[in-house]
Amino acid sequence: MSDDLTPPGKKKFGNVMIIGLGMIGGSFAKALKERGLATLYGVDRRESELTLGVSTGVIDFHGELTFDCVSKMDVIVLATPVRAMESVLHDLKPLLSSHTLITDVGSTKGSVVTAAQRVFGYMPTHFIPGHPIAGAEKSGVLASNSKLFEKHMAIVTPLPDSSPVLLDRLHRLWHAVGADVVSMDVEHHDHVLASSSHLPHLLAYTLVDALANGDRSQDIFRFAAGGFRDFTRIASSDPVMWRDVFLANKEATLSTLDHFTERLADMRTAIEQGDGASMFGVFTRAKSARDHFLRLLEQRTKGGQKEVRPVSVSVLPASVIKGEVSLLGDKSLSHKAITIAALSDGVSEIRNIDLTGDVRITTQAFRDMGVVIEEVAADQLRVHGVGRRGLKAPIAPINVHQSRESLYLLLPVLAGQTFSVSITADDVLQQRPMSDLFSLVRKMGGEIVSEVEDCLPATLRPKSPTNLSFEMRSGSERLRMAAFLAALYSPQVSKIKLDGQTLSHCEVLLRHFRLDVKGDSEGFELPSSPLVGSDIILSGDEHETIWLVLLATLLPGSELVICNAGLDSDAYALLSFLQSIGAEVALPSKSERGLYEGNVQACFAELKAFSLTNEQSYQFRDELPLLCVAAAYAKGESRLQGINTLPYQYEDRVLALADALKQMGVACRMENGELVIAGSVPVGGELDCAGDDKLALALLAIGARSQQVVKVNDCQKLLEEFNELESVTRQLGFHCQVTK
Repeated sequence: MSDDLTPPGKKKFGNVMIIGLGMIGGSFAKALKERGLATLYGVDRRESELTLGVSTGVIDFHGELTFDCVSKMDVIVLATPVRAMESVLHDLKPLLSSHTLITDVGSTKGSVVTAAQRVFGYMPTHFIPGHPIAGAEKSGVLASNSKLFEKHMAIVTPLPDSSPVLLDRLHRLWHAVGADVVSMDVEHHDHVLASSSHLPHLLAYTLVDALANGDRSQDIFRFAAGGFRDFTRIASSDPVMWRDVFLANKEATLSTLDHFTERLADMRTAIEQGDGASMFGVFTRAKSARDHFLRLLEQRTKGGQKEVRPVSVSVLPASVIKGEVSLLGDKSLSHKAITIAALSDGVSEIRNIDLTGDVRITTQAFRDMGVVIEEVAADQLRVHGVGRRGLKAPIAPINVHQSRESLYLLLPVLAGQTFSVSITADDVLQQRPMSDLFSLVRKMGGEIVSEVEDCLPATLRPKSPTNLSFEMRSGSERLRMAAFLAALYSPQVSKIKLDGQTLSHCEVLLRHFRLDVKGDSEGFELPSSPLVGSDIILSGDEHETIWLVLLATLLPGSELVICNAGLDSDAYALLSFLQSIGAEVALPSKSERGLYEGNVQACFAELKAFSLTNEQSYQFRDELPLLCVAAAYAKGESRLQGINTLPYQYEDRVLALADALKQMGVACRMENGELVIAGSVPVGGELDCAGDDKLALALLAIGARSQQVVKVNDCQKLLEEFNELESVTRQLGFHCQVTK
């Protein structure tokens, strides 16, 4: 949903009060003011800082802690030292209204929550702590930098009772000044920051103090070089602030310090005993960890190899889907847009792109092959294309991890380059036959060798390209895009024949990048011509759109508007099918590009039983689990034919959904490859999605109107692929609870 609903004459975030006009508070005020996002009021015990704040354009007005001033504030930001926050909250308590968002920028969160609880007797729902991971050694309002938070993390630490509306506003507030916003619980935040920020400052201060008071201090500082300067840079930070931080975060800091002290003692022993092997092991591991850290900074994510913790999602009773929402860009479309932009000539701006989950794998692969990809914002990339054949050989094998989407996009592109490359994967994707994809690469003239036939890991050796004529029988969207990419490297016009001609995002996206894709009843013709860099705004995720429409259909009182839908022929056909069985769904008209783009609206309706033919089951195979849920709530007995003829991954998913329905008291059975579901109300219970994100969404939909709570386990992949799940469901009123 567009967040630009500001009344005429009022700025986007209204009146914002900054209490504590130091470097962080001043930078936040200046960032909002320069962008015209708010009217800024400053409060500080130092009158000189307020005067400087107004004269240098950091704030608009002096503020006061009076009822007249505080009551008209939309946002109050506490930017005082941590130890002063309780006193400030005490002064604010009688002046506040519940509509005012209160947040802070302190380095510790547990102490802030404790202070608020002491002042108010509870944690107010409109006080949501925060912490920008940005700063500098300078202090005071003159150190204010309006760009300080750009491309830096801002951690938001909501409490269980925090207002979802104000939490959403806080996310938007930080995002508006250029920060990448993440959520974290209070305790975890304090332990993470004790290791990553607080301990390094403690070491820097202690080292400089120890050396400065030593016998050789003058020569030490005289001959100190870049390493000493870099390591001790943060010892120039504000001593008062850091004293307060360590006192406020004592337990987490001591725990981290004890761990470090033990390791330091081990290193002393190694030096004393001349144990070079132990030292080398530590140094090697540290270098690897440091290199990994630098890559994480480049990726602007917490991804990579990390501990996998069990994640469960529960659906609570009395939910509703009500409101307007704009979804992040379609996940599959995000992969494709990055790929095409990287192969284009010129610079492309991709907006509303989903940069979570497996999309990171595609992005990193192109970065490893020399493509400059800038993260302009959390949902925006600037891709400096290198042309179809401009990629450089990576220094290591391309690892697609568990991303089939990345593999199907990268393999035909790699087959069109001039260098050999190895491709590998993790877990289930390794050793899984990819005969259709490997066959396509061979048709391009490439040589692909693997220990297990048509499986990863594999080595690809490109050869002279051949004219491509390819007939698709599987109807796979991934293979379709792979074939289109392969056609880019054909010496002449390529002909792609499809089994069942429908319009998809693939050809629409290629046309957007100036490729003259021609289609008729038999298939598509693609010329071997350059792609041209282009700016594009991606439409909302199709699968999430369909899921939300189904939830709105099942939940009484629902009124849903998805503002940025973009439906291809199959998605439009599926939603039209829901209409035919009673769903109240309003769909957008076809755009000039051939897609159905615009608002999708849905509200509660009673569904009637239905039958799917073999052809329909295959056409809707990606969304069959959701149709099974629709059948479970429909009146009568529904029949889905051809389940046993689906590709195995789709059949397995449907059968897993059927088992879940049985577990929840819904009568369903298989009859000669046909799934029969008798409509009823599920009883609820605990289910497992086996790490399948699409199955997880369907299982959550079962709980929409079940008699008891539905808990779905093993949802790590779901939150990686749909990381807006909590914020979107909270915004729309669907009671969805994540447990880690």
